Amino acid sequence: MHRLSFRTLGFALLLLSSAGISLAQDRFTPSADGQEVTDSRTGLIWKRCAEGMVFKGKTCTGQAVFMNHPDAAARAKAASAPDAEWRMPILKELSSIVSAREAEENKAAIDPNAFPATPVARFWTSSSTGPGYFTFVGFSDGSAGEAPRATSAAVRLVRGGK
Repeated sequence: MHRLSFRTLGFALLLLSSAGISLAQDRFTPSADGQEVTDSRTGLIWKRCAEGMVFKGKTCTGQAVFMNHPDAAARAKAASAPDAEWRMPILKELSSIVSAREAEENKAAIDPNAFPATPVARFWTSSSTGPGYFTFVGFSDGSAGEAPRATSAAVRLVRGGK
């Protein structure tokens, strides 16, 4: 696992356990092929797996790719097509899928039914906090922070909304 050094934001611990996050069967609807889930609360469509992983059967397989922020933005652009414009989520969007009650040692703070095999790691957002710094959401505990753009983190793409 990659460790990120970061400056603390005013909201460094954005724990969402009191946000009333629902389980997958109530809130998230998988696509026919299982590659995506639609969030009924926000209308956003999420890739079910972290970049580098593929949904097969009932889980995500492979290894998540950890990359710096410019490479993550390029990957989102490369994944897009005219009918599916993938992008990195803003902080509010990525924080909306945190489920702090799911957090345990070696288990991501996210709904495992909607987002199986999510790495217990930090995921980039497209939200900047100043020159060269971007926010992330830590799926080890649901915290948020910022890191220099050269830092490596995982990526989960989204489309719609904004």
